[in-house]
Amino acid sequence: MVMRSLPVLVLGFMLASSAVAQSTTCQDAGGVLHDDGTFESGVGWSPFASTGEYVMRIDPPSPGRRVDAACICWVRDQTDTAIFFDVNVWAADGVGGKPGTLLGKLPTQLATSVAFTPKFYRYDLSALNIPANGSVYIGPKWSPSDDQHFFVCEDTNGPLQQPAYGGSSILGGPPSTALGQVGFFPDYRTLGIRAQFGAEIASCISSATDLCLNNNRFKVSATWRTADGQTGQGQAIPRTSDTGEFWFFASTNIEMVVKLLDACTFNPPHFWVFAGGLTNVQVTLTVTDTKTGAQKQYTNPLGKAFQPIQDVAAFTCP
Repeated sequence: MVMRSLPVLVLGFMLASSAVAQSTTCQDAGGVLHDDGTFESGVGWSPFASTGEYVMRIDPPSPGRRVDAACICWVRDQTDTAIFFDVNVWAADGVGGKPGTLLGKLPTQLATSVAFTPKFYRYDLSALNIPANGSVYIGPKWSPSDDQHFFVCEDTNGPLQQPAYGGSSILGGPPSTALGQVGFFPDYRTLGIRAQFGAEIASCISSATDLCLNNNRFKVSATWRTADGQTGQGQAIPRTSDTGEFWFFASTNIEMVVKLLDACTFNPPHFWVFAGGLTNVQVTLTVTDTKTGAQKQYTNPLGKAFQPIQDVAAFTCP
């Protein structure tokens, strides 16, 4: 099966209707599944693709819950029994509700003893502390050239068609080609992807004066004072999931840029706060970790050029 918009051959794998192997499959407390429990096919990639990714939208029971686990159903049609892959979690904030912002990645996972019939594998995502503030897309990304003849289980006769997307590394960014359309698995209903959600976690709610950075975990605000006694709050402009800006006097006049990075894989592990200013008014920058309640303030004195902030030990992990 060939998609004109994809530069690689997309493969399908047909099965007799098969129930999944019994295992922990995210059906316990907080579990969400959209499939009907049986899978008749699978979706995969040509071995000529450098990487391929499939994700399906998962609708949590309520917003603000942590993504605790993903369960992925694999099936194969050749002798190799093990596959390495990453588990990606994307926000459903792309155009038209497509995958948009990458919320987290669980790298280099291994599924062993993959069978010729569908089988689920469970992966713990709780350490990533990803809040699902709405629907999220979850799925595997792997290298078909290294791990060939593997397929994500596909349901083709269920009552519900759950939004899902595929994409190769050549396209870049999140998967963007919808499953279920003519020429791209038109019989698709759901993928064998499930998720488990934990308790509600604190998260930032953006406003005109608050930036929400790093998966909405950190709230960033700023106040200012001029030499003649005027005071006010910085007006927030989000740019990316980790970066934003503030203006004080006019929206066309940016006064400060803030970046908050997850460096928890570094040694020592911390969240980093970087900021730069284009002002000499007094500024107080406040950063709050909504998960722990920890707070840090950075002050630029009145009449002094704003000095860069490079705090690489700002907040503890996870």
